[in-house]
This record gives sequence, structure tokens and C-alpha cells, in this order.
Amino acid sequence: MAGILMVAGEASADRHAAGVIHSLKARFPGMEIFGMGGPLMQDAGMECVYSMADLSVMGFTDVVCRLLDILKIYSGIRRLVSERKPDIFVPVDLPDFNMRLAAYAKKNRVKVLYYIAPQAWAWRVSRARVLSRITDGLAVIFPFEEAFFRARGVNARYVGHPLLEQRLEPFRVSWPPERIAVLPGSRVHEVRKILPTMMQAKRKLARDHPGISWYLYASRGLEDSEFSEYIDGDVEICRCLPEVDAAMVKSGTGAFEIAMHGVPGVICYKTSLINYILAKAFVKTSAIGMPNIMAGYKVVPELIQGDFTAERLYDTLGRYIDNEDLYRDTRSKLIELRSKMGDKNASEEVARWIIDVLSA
Repeated sequence: MAGILMVAGEASADRHAAGVIHSLKARFPGMEIFGMGGPLMQDAGMECVYSMADLSVMGFTDVVCRLLDILKIYSGIRRLVSERKPDIFVPVDLPDFNMRLAAYAKKNRVKVLYYIAPQAWAWRVSRARVLSRITDGLAVIFPFEEAFFRARGVNARYVGHPLLEQRLEPFRVSWPPERIAVLPGSRVHEVRKILPTMMQAKRKLARDHPGISWYLYASRGLEDSEFSEYIDGDVEICRCLPEVDAAMVKSGTGAFEIAMHGVPGVICYKTSLINYILAKAFVKTSAIGMPNIMAGYKVVPELIQGDFTAERLYDTLGRYIDNEDLYRDTRSKLIELRSKMGDKNASEEVARWIIDVLSA
């Protein structure tokens, strides 16, 4: 059976790629799948030659500090291409790393099916043209991406969003909110930069609204100890998102997940000053949260960099607690976004496409 090289570099990609591996292994139990990934990909049956934990970086400054480690892993994966000669390379997200590997694989006559597109519609639009040359297919996870990439010569196909495989339907919410989730991100450095401010805002809200229950939705890739020094005793750490009524959430996968559940929230983001300056210079979108990018306007508020303070977060999230009309209106807009995503099973769609490419 064909050999498949897969490379994923962070927690959400590990989860999404694991779904594809499960689908492939269900059809072909003996299929050889190897590369770089996390614990979920390994549990699904992939041989993790490299661990994605060794590549956990965030922003320009982290990349500079870890450059030698990154280059060592990159060279090792190139050797996998030349020595183990996979039939197909399936890079998952991680464009700065994976696009270079895809070009190398293509040069070595390895078919390439890229899963989860670079956000070329936000910045570095030239990546779309590059993808048209170095991939045989691009599996995109947002409906608007298919037309964007196809217009630039990429064989793009909307496969659905992998989180929707969990049947992300709107929660049964209550107003005023009785349960609030805190989602500080999936990486240690994100948690350290964002969670303290979230907790400061939480304490002010808890003082004003003592009946609210608080939940910290923790990435499976992080230990409880990564959060314990920041959170209060009344915050419950959860590995699965409980049904909540509102949320404060770091921009990223968590913000999309909360939105698909129809939960009003506040999207937060803070990085180093140099990373922020670079992002401001190059990013073309007016929003950073996917719910707002999909809608084309600010469905939910965003607090970015200097605006991300405990006082601003307290005020902004507090409006959902105090204003029922705002809460209900936001929720209805999020539910409308959910309906536009459809019901495709991304893991099954990508697995079938991989098999089709291998069979061609």
C-alpha cells in the first residue's frame, strides 16, 4: 500500500490530521503513514518520526530564537522524502514550513495534497500562485476560500471544516449568562501572555455577578500545571468545551469553535511588539477573528494588542451580561454563519481525495 508523508505543527492541526488518518486507516489498515505530528496523529496510527512539540513557535521572534532547531527538523523531513519515497505528501497548515517542503516534494515527483490553506486572502497573496505550482490539490476549510484560490489557478476544493465533524450545533444558552468559558490558546506562550489579563477581567466580572460559573477550556496538548498559577479556585479546567453562554477567547481555532456553537464572546489577541508591527504592515483584513472575516463585519468584538486590557475585556464582555438585545442579536448572527458552513465531513472528504490522487 502507498506511503503517505504528513506534517502538522500545532494542536488543532494534530486533531484535524488525526481525523484524516482514522478515515484512511478504516479503509486501508496497513497503509503506511509517517512524518511529523502530535499525540492524536500517533494514536490514530501515524509513525511520528518527529514530534510537533519540537516545532512549537509563535511569531517572528520565536522563529529567530528557534531557527537552528527548525532547520534541523526541516532537513530531516526532506530526508524522509528522498529516502522513504512517499507516494503523496499531505502538509497540514503550517505554511512557512510546509510550503517549502511541498516544493521539495513536488520537485522529487511526489504528489502533494495540501490540507488547510495558508491565509493568503489576509496577507501574502502571492502564496496562492505558488500553491498552484507546488500542489496537486488544496483542501480548504472555509467556503469563501475555494473561489479565492481557484481564481488564482489552484485546484482548490471546499471539504468542510473538521471541527464540524463534532456536530458543532448551537448550545442551549441562557440570558443573562450563567456559564462563561475562558479560552487562552493552545500554546504555552499564548497562555502566559493572554491568560493573566483574562483572569483579571474574570475577577471583576465575578465580583459583579457572583452567580456565574467559570470554565477554562484547555488544549489537550497542555498540562493543568500550565494554567494553575494564573487561575482562581472557582475556575474549572475542562478538556471538552462545556455548554456555556458566553466566552472570552484567544483569536484562532477556539474563536471559530465558540462561534459555531452560537456563543457570543470577545476575541482577544496579544503578541510581542515586533510581531504586531509586522502583522499590521502586511495583514490585509480588517478583522482577525474568523467569525468576523467570514461575515465581512464585526459580529463579535475584538480586543487586540493595546486594546486587550482587563478593563476593556471586563466592559466588553459585560455588555452581553447587561444587554439582552445585544446578546440575542449576536447569537442569531453566529447561528446564521454556522448554517453557511454546511455539513461536509472534512476528514472523509480529504481521505477520499488522497485515495483519488493516489489512484490517478
